[in-house]
Amino acid sequence: MTRKQISFNTSINPTLQIGDIAWVATLDLATNITGDPQMLGVVDSILPTSITVEIDSSNNVVVNPDMFLMFSKPIEVNESSIKGYYADVTFENASKKYAELFAISSEIALSSK
Repeated sequence: MTRKQISFNTSINPTLQIGDIAWVATLDLATNITGDPQMLGVVDSILPTSITVEIDSSNNVVVNPDMFLMFSKPIEVNESSIKGYYADVTFENASKKYAELFAISSEIALSSK
């Protein structure tokens, strides 16, 4: 694995995190259309104006200043929904005092979709 530092002349998106996957695409400035994204590697470190990406040695993507850089988040790290068709939840009150439960809400994502 090799590491490549990429510098920016603007601020870096604050939602970028270590472990995110960096992608690059060529950008046609006349039409503002990007080519197909190519995976660059995993973000290893983030500084105010640069990032370091861990690149697989078999990856031969060349990064140019006129390329568009984007990132994606690994689904297994940032997943926040319950997966599946069924959930069983039990609430217990260990206190001796009276308590009322006014509302319960959840968000689900079907795992087979």
